[in-house]
Amino acid sequence: MSDILHETESLCPVCLKKIPARYERIDGRAYMIKECPEHGEFKVLFWRDADMYESWMRQGVHAPARGHGRPEKRGCPFDCGLCDEHRSGTCTSILEITYRCNMNCNICFADANAEKFEPDMAQIRKMYAAALGSNRYCSVQLSGGEPTVRDDLPEIVRLGKEMGVAHLQVNTNGIRIAREPEFLERLRDAGLDLIYLQFDGLDDGIYRTIRGREMLDIKLKAIENCEKAGVGILLVPVVIPGVNLHRLGEIVRFAKGHIPTIKGIHFQPVSYFGRFPGKTPPDESRCGLSDVIHALCEQCPDELKLEHFVPRKQFDPHCDFSSTYFLSEDGRLVATSRFDQNEADTEQTDFVEKTNKYTVKRWRFQPGHEKTTPLLRFAERTLTHSFCISGMGFQDVWNIDLGRLHGCCVHMITGEGEIVPFCAFHLTSASGERLYSN
Repeated sequence: MSDILHETESLCPVCLKKIPARYERIDGRAYMIKECPEHGEFKVLFWRDADMYESWMRQGVHAPARGHGRPEKRGCPFDCGLCDEHRSGTCTSILEITYRCNMNCNICFADANAEKFEPDMAQIRKMYAAALGSNRYCSVQLSGGEPTVRDDLPEIVRLGKEMGVAHLQVNTNGIRIAREPEFLERLRDAGLDLIYLQFDGLDDGIYRTIRGREMLDIKLKAIENCEKAGVGILLVPVVIPGVNLHRLGEIVRFAKGHIPTIKGIHFQPVSYFGRFPGKTPPDESRCGLSDVIHALCEQCPDELKLEHFVPRKQFDPHCDFSSTYFLSEDGRLVATSRFDQNEADTEQTDFVEKTNKYTVKRWRFQPGHEKTTPLLRFAERTLTHSFCISGMGFQDVWNIDLGRLHGCCVHMITGEGEIVPFCAFHLTSASGERLYSN
């Protein structure tokens, strides 16, 4: 038995033409089904928990797919600008400052190690200006490739802070900050707010599968160096069924032992783009946000509950989730979020401003101070020992939903200063053809 949950528009994975799509409940799961007149039908598992899909859709704003984009061109998603009808402001701007990388991960979505330009400081200034012009409250992430291969990265960080970036983070595999603590100190002194650290688990077998090499010692050393330097960390695991989905609780328990340096964990279910093109991924290889949430609650039943995980109302509810906690003095994660906290409507710009002010306040490394009374210690701890568990389900060519794309708040800033939704920018066809290239 099946029933239609939602209708939208998508793209053909082969020819990238815009085609109708629908979500159907089949055997308790939510599937996207679409058909190209030339290349046939595609059926892709979206969420294993169709009931959660419906519940979250009621909590959030699931936009219908409309023909957006600048009219003189091809329209959404082929030539985003952003257009005037894009319904979400920028919450995170990503600047790819190099295509060089000291690794070659088979799951990489970026065009890493490609023979492309590396922006100079004048171009980077232009990219910063475009990000701040889109939303002066947005967080800015320096990415690549591997941004730490640039020796002038501290100068790039300093430039961003001088231009007014409130929260600036570096997306890194951790190799250089593990090997060169003095380089990390230069980044800190330049104004760096956060290390966005790839961290897939606590077993080298996981890294051999996902990254092609053993990396656990590097990750642990990078964390140690951040603790010594007073630089906050967000752990970022790529989640793959059969590889590390069943071991997410280990990451949570590890992170608890490194609060306040580790500010949270941002889970990213594997998406099939970049270096992952090919045939339709089988159901068993798919991992949705509902899978991550259920796994976390099953593996940490005493602290993590389904009602803690919140779909963000201002953006498509199936793109991301967040839950917030603080670490109590007896070592327990105490929830400060709840499922119904999104009931009150907030203007999009206000939402982004409030979210990123929270990030700025709580994600900088804060050692804490001893207070003389239990109440003062509690108040201090909710600030210094705050902890966030979040996740983001990126779209690939198999499950791209143009309605979701219209609400994207994570935006790429190109070398020309244009702003493109993240999932559109990195989208690749089954044969590896890209919609965008920097």
